[in-house]
Amino acid sequence: MNNLLNFKTFIKFLNRNKAYTAIDIFGLSISLMFVLLIAVYTVQEMSTDRQHSKAARIYMVGNENWVEAGAAISYKVKDRYPEVEKVCPVVANYGGEGSKVVSEDKKLKAGVMFADSTFFDFFDFRLLKGDRKQALAARNYAVISSSFARKMFGNDDPMGKQLFVGDTISAIVNGVVEDIRHSSLPEADIILRWEQVACFNPSLAPDRMGNAGATVAFVMAREGSNFPSRAAEMTEWMKTFYWPFEMGVVKEVRIESLKDFYFSGAVSNSLKTGDKKFVLVLMSIGILILIFAVINYINLTVAQAGFRAKEMATRRLLGSSRGELFARLMLEATLLTFLSLVVAILLALAAVPFVNDLLQTQIDMSVLVTLPWLLSMLGGMLVIGALSGLLPSIIISAPKPIDVVRGTFRAKTKMVFSKFFIIFQNVITIAMIAASILMIWQIQHMIHAPLGYNSNNQIAVMLNSVDNSQCTALVNELRGLPGVKAVGKTQGLPLRGSNNQTVSLDGKVLSFQQFAMDKECYDILGLEILQDNHLSSFGWFMSEYALKEMNLPQNAPSVTFDGWKEPISIAGVIKDFHLGNITRVESPVMFRFLKDDEGAWILLVETQGDLFAANKEIKRVFEKITGLECDSYILDQELQKTFDSQIRLVKIVIVFSIIAILISLLGLVAMSTYFIQQRSKEVAVRKVFGSTNKEILIKLVRTFMVYVGIAFVIAVPIIYHYGTDWLSDYSYRIALSPLIFIAAGLFCFVISFAAVFVQSWRAANMDPVDSFRNV
Repeated sequence: MNNLLNFKTFIKFLNRNKAYTAIDIFGLSISLMFVLLIAVYTVQEMSTDRQHSKAARIYMVGNENWVEAGAAISYKVKDRYPEVEKVCPVVANYGGEGSKVVSEDKKLKAGVMFADSTFFDFFDFRLLKGDRKQALAARNYAVISSSFARKMFGNDDPMGKQLFVGDTISAIVNGVVEDIRHSSLPEADIILRWEQVACFNPSLAPDRMGNAGATVAFVMAREGSNFPSRAAEMTEWMKTFYWPFEMGVVKEVRIESLKDFYFSGAVSNSLKTGDKKFVLVLMSIGILILIFAVINYINLTVAQAGFRAKEMATRRLLGSSRGELFARLMLEATLLTFLSLVVAILLALAAVPFVNDLLQTQIDMSVLVTLPWLLSMLGGMLVIGALSGLLPSIIISAPKPIDVVRGTFRAKTKMVFSKFFIIFQNVITIAMIAASILMIWQIQHMIHAPLGYNSNNQIAVMLNSVDNSQCTALVNELRGLPGVKAVGKTQGLPLRGSNNQTVSLDGKVLSFQQFAMDKECYDILGLEILQDNHLSSFGWFMSEYALKEMNLPQNAPSVTFDGWKEPISIAGVIKDFHLGNITRVESPVMFRFLKDDEGAWILLVETQGDLFAANKEIKRVFEKITGLECDSYILDQELQKTFDSQIRLVKIVIVFSIIAILISLLGLVAMSTYFIQQRSKEVAVRKVFGSTNKEILIKLVRTFMVYVGIAFVIAVPIIYHYGTDWLSDYSYRIALSPLIFIAAGLFCFVISFAAVFVQSWRAANMDPVDSFRNV
């Protein structure tokens, strides 16, 4: 046993073969780093909402199209169904970018959530200050997050402090909650009582049901009940009083379980959802990188078999059995894996900020010191060590001492196993390069798709908590800035949408987006009125698509929706423009110009010159006039953000492609070195019999290029199959061009050629006498 644990000769071997050591440890460390980060991220994602002790009894009452419901639905459900123990209506992330919050002389923007007093009965978020039962007991109580408490109050105790939210709500801080993490509920700076939301939006008052898209109706079922079985009966009941069901906008009630919601695929306007496919892709890529590293270890160790054979033969002659040699080699592989794991943990800790930014999450690496994770890492290390060491251990421990003395063993180890591994690595590398090119090309195609309006050099300034007089002063001062070309006012923009008006016409349900803006905003966006009926009274311009959906001619003077007493005058026809990005389904649009005394929600600023310098000046002017932090966004950047999940996936694939290329490249360099060393005698013989340096160089390089060629042939159908499948998810897509295949294959050929050329050139120019001397 002591002899097995004596690693002196192995350490000397590693020291003599520094390239081998560096490549093995680098490959395993990098791959293990990714595996650790992906594993922690995956566990966090899969455990979303599972931390709540009552998660199995918590449900959301929505429909097949969205999770939210009318404000009063929660209470109506509780009154009707005895299975319901309590309810908690929640309006999450109200105001989107934040509401104005004032305490004494300090002003901040804050994300606001409105929730029933039962909120902390439903959810086990940790209260750092305050009592769970009393935190939201009174209508004017507020609970703030720990991070917001630090920003607003510094080191002072926030309990009992007064907050003014918006212009209408006064609240007393009665609790501090740990920042919301690992939850489908979005992070919130302030949690206010549910009843207070009516101060901002009367349609969300507890007795209203007109706004069907903002309130999440959380329901806690009694233990032992089967609340989801009520969905069919509930559907028929809601058809008698709830407008989305009455009008046929939705067809059935969906009761979503909280513990399953995150990955359910259900659509929500306010809750966060996960992408299980994305998580599985991450896991798959991480495992592939790990396989690359293991293959490199096997390749290099098998290639080194001839160099370690003398040591193993000596041990056999000194009495060691084959089993002991096998165990020693397995332990060596496990030791190398352990060293790589230590390095991987350090690299993972350093990479956390980058990964958080890339995945838009907060990875908690402190879990690695918990017992389950320590045992998992130990088990993983042993498995990887065993997989890495198994084949080399069998090969190196197998030969008899006489084979080593004769030199026949070294001849038998000439890349018998390495050819397959080299081809496999190149197949994956070519496929990942092609995937990167394909995804970048497709996303750029969607980002630059024609949307029917201008977005270049435009900045949207949100007017939350800005009164009309401040708005007027702001418009006037902005127009005087040298970097500003024009300023317009609007209620909504095509990119983010506006008010929704759902109606029916001849039994057909139509959901209109209603836009109201001034002439300046209309001109900045470059919208086009195709027909103006020159009405003297109020009316709406209809989009081409809206007229098509209503089956009306272009010169129709008016339209009367089902159940409406008065017709709507049609002011004319506006040319279709796209809402959101190019992937969104087309919607009918109603458009009109703002009245002179009508308020706006957004200022649209067209800039000239340096866009970012203009944005900085706009923020300065906004903060000077309003005293608030400016909430603005650049339209082109915001459009790009709508593809964040796709861009994030592309970045991940690119990162992993680079790592795969690097590991493959290093492995190829090492393999070519040892392969050429094994063929040194053959090269010398060929030179003695008249072969030129050029002929030998071509022969050596061609050997490896053939492997890349075989890999390319195998990779092409794989790329075609998965590329076609991925593109089929997009209605607006590129063609799967042959250039993608050619570029990926050519890139792999170039890096492979570069990897083996230097070693091949040295071998081809070596003096034959030196080769025979070293045999």
